[in-house]
Amino acid sequence: MKKEIDAWVWNPADALFKQKKSEKAIGHIIYCECPEKCELYAKDNCVAFDNYCPHGSRGRVIGYSRMASKFHSWINEFKEKHKDVYKSKLTQPKKLEYFMDLVYIPISYLGLNENIEFVSGGGYFAKGRPIIKREHFNAEFISKKIINFTPYALLGGRIKDYQDKEVPKFLLWLKQLDNALYEEVKEMNPTHSGFVAMTNVGRKAILQTLNPNIGTFKDIHGGIWVWDGEYLHSNNTHASFTLIETREIQECRLKPNGNVAVKVCDDAQVNDNTEFID
Repeated sequence: MKKEIDAWVWNPADALFKQKKSEKAIGHIIYCECPEKCELYAKDNCVAFDNYCPHGSRGRVIGYSRMASKFHSWINEFKEKHKDVYKSKLTQPKKLEYFMDLVYIPISYLGLNENIEFVSGGGYFAKGRPIIKREHFNAEFISKKIINFTPYALLGGRIKDYQDKEVPKFLLWLKQLDNALYEEVKEMNPTHSGFVAMTNVGRKAILQTLNPNIGTFKDIHGGIWVWDGEYLHSNNTHASFTLIETREIQECRLKPNGNVAVKVCDDAQVNDNTEFID
């Protein structure tokens, strides 16, 4: 039996671009047949935001336009009806994931591989990232159809970013998700450049799970910060929260409130317990 796991309203009055007054509000609902068994749901993730999922579905309800007297009341009624799941914490996953009998592989250009049977996300104009069946995801499949695949643009020409950026990213995810399978793939492809190019630099991770006193972080004003394991320190930040106008702060120490996401700037910051967001 399908269960509601998320719901939200598209309100034309709040749209980024100006909408016609005749545009109607739309209520969106995501359903899942087995949330209690899904590994992604346990992580507050769901592929159904951008992808087709064989274990779930999406529905929508058309409301009223802003010209109708029931416009606001309909939106409020929708929110109340779906209040248990309205704007839940669920988000589209950002990295390689196993779930149910499927594998989610969010790398660019893989969907262009016509030799892969995709569950979702295949083709030049596909919606969402690639999803394949778990039974196909072995070392031979990965070697032949993922890391040694060469995608070409619609008008011709090899897409270099796939081998230069996407394959190393995929291999890094694979190592963290399934190290045994990663080692099989590496043994089959000992000279592949993707293994050398693997790096965590640029990925988002939880600050508190990074090694302290390694590398620096830069804020939006160009200030440099160092993490000591408990506090962030800076000697040149231009903070916007001071009571008086200043050119720079000679010393500032901040203690994060809860988990904070930052971009990794040095591979040495990463350890076995580092929690990545992407």
